[in-house]
Amino acid sequence: MRRRIRKFVGSLYGPKKVVFFVVIILVCVVALLIGLYAQYDYKYSETDPLMIGINIAAVKNDEQINDLKTEFKNLFDNTIKINSENVKANKIEPSNDLVYTGNTLENEDENYYQVKAFVPVININSDTAKKMNGEIQSEFVSQAKEIMGRRKGRTVYTVDYCAFVNQDVLSVVIKSNLKEDDKPEKVTVKTYNYVISENRELTFEELIKLKETTFEEVQNTINRDIEKYDTNAKILAADYGATYVRDLKSDMYSVENTSTFFLTQDGYVYIVYAYGNIADTNEIDLVIF
Repeated sequence: MRRRIRKFVGSLYGPKKVVFFVVIILVCVVALLIGLYAQYDYKYSETDPLMIGINIAAVKNDEQINDLKTEFKNLFDNTIKINSENVKANKIEPSNDLVYTGNTLENEDENYYQVKAFVPVININSDTAKKMNGEIQSEFVSQAKEIMGRRKGRTVYTVDYCAFVNQDVLSVVIKSNLKEDDKPEKVTVKTYNYVISENRELTFEELIKLKETTFEEVQNTINRDIEKYDTNAKILAADYGATYVRDLKSDMYSVENTSTFFLTQDGYVYIVYAYGNIADTNEIDLVIF
């Protein structure tokens, strides 16, 4: 091989030799610049080192995953975060983001209610997106308007959201807080996951494959984390009184029944067990992989 290379270089003369070495130098310079960009400037270098647009998240240890769980509430800043160089979608409103605040309901009556709801719109012109938007409007806008018409008791209601685009996947997460009179605070979380190029919902099975893991591995992660939450809850209950009681044998913890999940722009999948979806509680368990 070396002999062939020397023979090839030796066959070059005059302008050809100059051009050859100029090309070699340019290739080296470009490679160096790409390396520097990937290391210092490319915002997804940790999870997409080859810069090929595949972002399934770097592996984090338990402490780092716990940090993500602690920061969960800070995700809801009513914005969309995108990891994609070229999102192609047929927008309803071309000048707006792929997800934007479609309704802002903010009002207060010191005797009866306080409402602050930022309700998102999925800005895609498709039947699936329209269906999702209809569900969002029906649940969150209708609830806010109903509360603002109350003249009995005292109710505090807030709605916030966050949205992410990773590759071809759009995830929208909506969290509501409801406090009515002396009832416990109720926190709900709803998620919507959408395949942009195909204008359809994304299933949890597809997301597991996208993350290059298996049903069994995800189920083991769920079982381990929920058992930890249950153990910690029992310790707190012993010291401070009753907390939300989990049924570890419930089908809700099976991979097949996972319905509240989302993918961040950095490639992490969150499974959300917001028990306020089924009871009057603000208790939430998170499983992240």
